[in-house]
Amino acid sequence: MTWPQVGNPASHFLRNKKQEWEEYRSEVTAFELKALLPVL
Repeated sequence: MTWPQVGNPASHFLRNKKQEWEEYRSEVTAFELKALLPVL
C-alpha cells in the first residue's frame, strides 16, 4: 500500500492557520462596534 504525497505537514498547517486568522480578523464583533465606533 502506498500513501499519497502530502508535502510538508507543517506548511499545510501554517497555511490553514493563516487563512483562519484572516477570516477571524475580518470579523467585527458587537463589542468592537459598541466600544470603538463612537470614537470615530
